[in-house]
Amino acid sequence: MVNGLVIFLAVCAILFYGQEILIPLVLAILLSLLLAPCVRALQRLKIPKSAAIIGIVCIAFAVLFALTAVLATSLTRLAGDLPQYESNLREKARSLKFATSGGGTIEKAANVLKDLQSELQQPQQTTLTNNFPTRPIPVEVHETSFGPLDPVIKAVAILIHPLTQFGIVLLMVVLILFNREDLRNRLIRMAGTGDLHRTTTALDDAGHRLGQLFTTQVLINGLTGALIGAVLAFIGIPGALLWGVLTAVMRFVPYVGTLLSSVFPVIIAAAIGEGWSLALITIATMATVEIIVGQLLEPLFFGKMTGLSTFAIVASAAFWAALWGPIGLILATPMTIGLLVIGRNIESLNFFDVLLGSEPVLAPEHIFYQRLLASDPIEAAEQADVYLKDEKLDGFINEVAVPGLMLANSDSLRGVLSVERQIAIAHSFSEMLDEIWPKDDAESGSVPVLLISAHGPLNFAATLAFSALLKTKNVRHQLLPENILIPGKFPQIDLAQVEFVCLCYLTAPSEAKHNYVLRRLTPLVKNARIISVSWSGTADNAQLQSPANAVSLLPQATKKLEENSDTGKATIGDALPVY
Repeated sequence: MVNGLVIFLAVCAILFYGQEILIPLVLAILLSLLLAPCVRALQRLKIPKSAAIIGIVCIAFAVLFALTAVLATSLTRLAGDLPQYESNLREKARSLKFATSGGGTIEKAANVLKDLQSELQQPQQTTLTNNFPTRPIPVEVHETSFGPLDPVIKAVAILIHPLTQFGIVLLMVVLILFNREDLRNRLIRMAGTGDLHRTTTALDDAGHRLGQLFTTQVLINGLTGALIGAVLAFIGIPGALLWGVLTAVMRFVPYVGTLLSSVFPVIIAAAIGEGWSLALITIATMATVEIIVGQLLEPLFFGKMTGLSTFAIVASAAFWAALWGPIGLILATPMTIGLLVIGRNIESLNFFDVLLGSEPVLAPEHIFYQRLLASDPIEAAEQADVYLKDEKLDGFINEVAVPGLMLANSDSLRGVLSVERQIAIAHSFSEMLDEIWPKDDAESGSVPVLLISAHGPLNFAATLAFSALLKTKNVRHQLLPENILIPGKFPQIDLAQVEFVCLCYLTAPSEAKHNYVLRRLTPLVKNARIISVSWSGTADNAQLQSPANAVSLLPQATKKLEENSDTGKATIGDALPVY
């Protein structure tokens, strides 16, 4: 645990302090995944690899440069027009101020805060320890001037860092595209040649999944931005192209991207419009487009492409934003998908798949058993919903409920499940079954089949499961209380109409123990035929029947059911005693 925490903190430190190197590398890898299909398409047209790579990279970055230039022009024009909207914004602010709580509460609070700020900003008075007057020391600040080149040098100083990063990304993209096969082989060699199949599968899965995701996301976000830009231009919002591109970029940020990108268009709409109608139209436009894209198009095209859970998407966005800032928000989903693919294909890193994936990590029977341990029969019963829709409740009993009881029996054999916990599991199992089969008002009278549980809470739960199975087969029966085989506890009931007595186990006992129970039971049931039922049998005890075979041995009870459609004398939970 401690070693894992130390490794995690070390990785976070490397990611944080190495972002100047890692961010361009990640951007280059994602861009290469986006451009690689285009390069392969040109190669299929018999265009040489070098020409295809250079051509695609030049076109991609030319489009990026042109888009940047258009955005810069739109931003400059918008900044020049903002002063003429100042009076309208002031009027909107005054109307909002008037609409807030009366009595000047907000204004008074603002004045208090302003007074407090001025008080804190006053210089602290100090007492001099000597009687000598202090004289201020004159200080002169001279800015370095380069004459006519001063504006150029200042611009270069501002642009040198982003231009350097851009150059690194461009160079890395070209190198990755040129050496794609060689890099793949080196990664396989680093992972080891002992399992080439798994390593190749991991790399192909990662490349295909990331490339498909990134390409689809770029197309959807681009179309969304274009649609919003066109609508904003139609209703007369200045800088519509800028806001469309901003929306396309911010949609890479999960859930909140469109909300953040809509702030500026709404403010501009409020500034230029008379009243609030234009701002409301802008809000409605952004919301409508986002609902259509987010709820219809993305589920249609993405489906389960990412394989990430909703929690993983949100948590990864917060994590990468904390490490890398705004660029981390954009890169969060692609990088998290990469970790997910690695976790699915590298056994030592499987915890990534467990933490980030959307697939269930527990089998249905494990979930069922866990809910029984937590004494939550309601959620345990919810697992039967799928089977209820298909009217295959016998499948739920055989595939989920009884395997869950087998897990409990395994824990009992290991000595980690006390008798009290077994009793609680039997209670929860009974309540779960009564959630599926509500209590009914059955007529009293004799039934042709009796169910008797072997000793132990888990055996009684198995008897409840067999009773539920008989209900799905419409076999009339009565379930007797637990531990009736103890001397003096067998109930005084009319056995004249009873034709079959089913002695139920969860797992088959030893033959000697089973024969002992039969000797105790036989005098009590008189002439009824005894069928021993076990959900998990053993090869050395041929007397035990499986539940499916036991049901087939009840033809007379089934025939009587056709004559009388009662579903049984008692509900499943009626036979369970209160401890």
